[in-house]
Amino acid sequence: MRLLKTGHQNWTYAILSHTWISPKDEITYQDFKQRKGDIENDIFKQRGWAKLKRYCDRAARDGWEWAWMDTCCIDKTNPADTQEAINAMFRWYQNAGICYAYLEDVDVNITNGDFPMDLDLDDIAGKDHVADRTSFRHMALKAFLIKAKWFTRGWTLQELLAPPYLVFVDREWRRIGTREHWADEIKEASRIDARHLISFNPTDFTSCSIAMRLSWASCRDTTVEEDETYSLLGLFGISLPLIYGEGRLRAFNRLQRELITVYNDDSIFAWKSVQPLSGHVPGAHHKGKIAPRVNPPKTDDLTFAHRLQPWTGNSCTIDSGVLGCLLRQIIWLFGNSFSMTNRGLEINAKRWRCKNDPAKCLIRLNCGVEPSRLIGIPLNLVDDSYERIQVEELYDMRTVDKKDWEEERGSQSTFIRASSNLTFLAPSSIFSLEYPEEISIGEKYFIDYSIGMFGTSMQRLTASFSGYDLKKDELIIKPNQIMFINIAMQCHTTKSELDIILNLTDNGFPSAGILARGKEPWERLGDPMTHSCTLTSIIFMGVNYIHADNE
Repeated sequence: MRLLKTGHQNWTYAILSHTWISPKDEITYQDFKQRKGDIENDIFKQRGWAKLKRYCDRAARDGWEWAWMDTCCIDKTNPADTQEAINAMFRWYQNAGICYAYLEDVDVNITNGDFPMDLDLDDIAGKDHVADRTSFRHMALKAFLIKAKWFTRGWTLQELLAPPYLVFVDREWRRIGTREHWADEIKEASRIDARHLISFNPTDFTSCSIAMRLSWASCRDTTVEEDETYSLLGLFGISLPLIYGEGRLRAFNRLQRELITVYNDDSIFAWKSVQPLSGHVPGAHHKGKIAPRVNPPKTDDLTFAHRLQPWTGNSCTIDSGVLGCLLRQIIWLFGNSFSMTNRGLEINAKRWRCKNDPAKCLIRLNCGVEPSRLIGIPLNLVDDSYERIQVEELYDMRTVDKKDWEEERGSQSTFIRASSNLTFLAPSSIFSLEYPEEISIGEKYFIDYSIGMFGTSMQRLTASFSGYDLKKDELIIKPNQIMFINIAMQCHTTKSELDIILNLTDNGFPSAGILARGKEPWERLGDPMTHSCTLTSIIFMGVNYIHADNE
């Protein structure tokens, strides 16, 4: 660990939490090695040089001899140095004597003040004593602190939780109070309760679940996409090899699999998609898009989970005797176990079966906002394993209707398919129909093969079904759907009734064809380019022109 010497005698060190200006403006480790003359003569032009100097001056004024700053104390050109620093970062913040959280976009003088740069507002009395939550200055500054950019960055999350002592400083490096002084505002900005600010243990999941921690990160950004995951390692007390260039999805998937291997916390599966992944209508539990994964594709899908807690019987104290043995057996049955296998996730948990569709079931997770409100996830049987459906929904197991669902005896071993999250369903496509007056458009129908082998049937497409505000001759098609458009064509003295078929494959590739209504249902005619009466004016936006000749 490299440290900067501030000039004051103290054997512990200060550490800085800040948002980067830009990589070219920050002072790097290479700058210190190659531009010693510029340092001695104070002729750096980068904006980061002023920040570095003010930080060291601030630390020295408070009595700290050594200081650490990520921009210049890590050799980012050395992969081994970067690997060590990121995996040790939480511990370095944890071992620091003080952490300065620099809020570059917060200025106490914005709140009708004229304070000198060397005046600390947490060290004065009266209405300007910013550390007093009832003071005028605290009330005036709170809106600016809540909106600070510092609360939107990925790395600053662990920097908020790890240090034993954290103090905020404004853009002129004036102290404006500690983390505890601003606990209410921090909760509003980040959804983190004060109890976690006072005492946070990365390996204690009884008070702070995996889902809760991931929810804290869900609205934060990082400049480098893999850092969205790497900035979370310290929050879980784990280490991972860093593979820059692997992409955010691979990195996040590796983190999830490590969490599944190391910890027994069901809340990692209690996620729901922020945006529906299909034409699923909320509340219609019989429909839904299969998501070929057991884990969320990104932390955005955990924004709602900041109140979820794991609820298991492992922490209960049970008396000895016959009753105690019985209770222990019940608790053992209640506690879920899970592991990753070559078939996906194997979870041993309570299961409910849908009476109207045996292919669908609910798995009860041992997590929720309270013990009586456990969460269930809906699954669909595909071959010999299950896939997650209705990814924008979770079930409150208290509300499961026994008329629709039957509880299976004991805990069942269930295999849930888990992908590497490297491939996703292609986005839906909007098609626009243009046609001459000789052609009339009739009804539109579709088949959705994404809902599995059970329940697949043709449905009539209505204007309101898609949920989008489309024009009259526009329609939206989702991956793994087949659309049938009834048309009637008057060609001279002959009237033909046909079906236009549109299809969007799971990788987003569109195709189109024509079916004759008089043939067997849905029998393909073959290549539509081989017939003789041309449909030159039917244009499908995003698809090649269709030219079909009718003999």
